[in-house]
Amino acid sequence: MVGASESSGSSRSNIIRESLRQLVLRVLAERPYHGYEIMNRIEEITYGAWRPAPGTLYPLLDQLKREGLIRVERMDKEGVKGGRRIVYALTEQGWRRLASIMIEKTRKVDYLIYYLMEGCKILREHGFAEEANSVCGEARRAVAKFEKALEESCGIQEPLLEVESRRTSG
Repeated sequence: MVGASESSGSSRSNIIRESLRQLVLRVLAERPYHGYEIMNRIEEITYGAWRPAPGTLYPLLDQLKREGLIRVERMDKEGVKGGRRIVYALTEQGWRRLASIMIEKTRKVDYLIYYLMEGCKILREHGFAEEANSVCGEARRAVAKFEKALEESCGIQEPLLEVESRRTSG
């Protein structure tokens, strides 16, 4: 029988592995990169919280290549210790997988917003209105920032909340 700590450790490593897979695809969507650049870019994206080890990243790159999600773009001669630097790029299948990951992440944002709304309601019901107001204020600022970023990255001229409001009321 597997102990609770073994099971949670295994699921934690699966979460980490899947997060790294997603980050690698996300990074390669920017442009082709070699492994060392991928490590640096992940460190940048996570604000220094995570820099995958070479022993973790390179086997994953091989696996993503076998799965057809990435391909070798080119091999540069000026690699580390006289070796070659392998530059990776997304395949069409990799782009499709990244798009499905992004849709999945959007659903998680929906869940998070619901979680916050319900949490604020429960806080108020139990006499913690000030705390609920604080959470709601932070959530509103985060949603506004998120909306602005979406408008910029998606090229949307009209604020999304106005579009949604018209759609549901009309």
